[in-house]
Amino acid sequence: MIGIMSAMEEELRLLSADLRVKAERTIANRQYQIGTLYGKDVVIVLSRWGKVAASQTATTLINLFDVDTLLFTGVAGGADPALSIGDVVISSELLQHDVDASAVAPMKRFEIPLLGITHFQADDVMAELAYVTAIKYIQHELHHDVAAEYLKHYNITKPQVEKGLVASGDQFMADPVKLLALRTALPELKCIEMEGAAVAQVCYEHQIPFVVIRIISDKADHSAVIDFPMFVKHIAAHYTRGIVKGMLGQL
Repeated sequence: MIGIMSAMEEELRLLSADLRVKAERTIANRQYQIGTLYGKDVVIVLSRWGKVAASQTATTLINLFDVDTLLFTGVAGGADPALSIGDVVISSELLQHDVDASAVAPMKRFEIPLLGITHFQADDVMAELAYVTAIKYIQHELHHDVAAEYLKHYNITKPQVEKGLVASGDQFMADPVKLLALRTALPELKCIEMEGAAVAQVCYEHQIPFVVIRIISDKADHSAVIDFPMFVKHIAAHYTRGIVKGMLGQL
C-alpha cells in the first residue's frame, strides 16, 4: 500500500480525479481516500500545512492504513539561486530548519533532540525513480499538460530536476534576509517548505521508505505571496499527477 500526501487540495486534485475510490475514512479531520491509482493500491490524503499536521497524517497512514511506502509531493520555495520557478527538487535528505537546541551542549543546531541526527535520508531507490520520472515528464508531457500562457507567465521553458537537501519549518518563507541567513548556514540547501522533514522523521522512526517531491513555485522572497496561489492552481497539480503517475507505473 502506497501513501500519497500533499499539503494543499489543489496539489492533489488531478490525482484524486483519477483515483478509483474503494472506500473513504475521516480521521482527525482528514479524509483518507483508499483505492487504485494507475494500477496500484494507494491511500491519498490532504495533510494540511505545517509539520504537526504532516506528521500526524503520516503516522495515521502508517499505523492505520499499513502503508509501506510514502510519497509527499507539492510546491516549495527555491533556496538555491540556480533554481528557477518550475524546476523540480527531489529530496536526497531533509532537515527541520526551525529546530535549535544548541544551547544544550553538546547538541548542534538542526539536531533532533534524543535522535542525535540533523538530516533524514530519503530512500535512495525512491529518490532515483522520482528523479528519472520527473525528467521524463518535463521532457515529454509538461508542455502538453500546462497551458502555454501559464508557462510563459512564469518563464518556464526547460525546467531542471535536482536532487538535494530540503529544509522544512513552520513558516512560509517570504523574507530575503531570513533566506540568506539559512542559505549561509546550509549552503547545499535546494528548497524550503513546511512539511517534508516532519514526514521524514516519522518515516525514519517507523522505518518506512519515502521521498519528497517539490516543484519550485517561488524564490522564497517577496514574490512568494504574490505568485504562489496561481502557480499552485494552474501548474503544480499537473506536475504532481505526471510525476506520480510515472512513478507508480514503475513501482
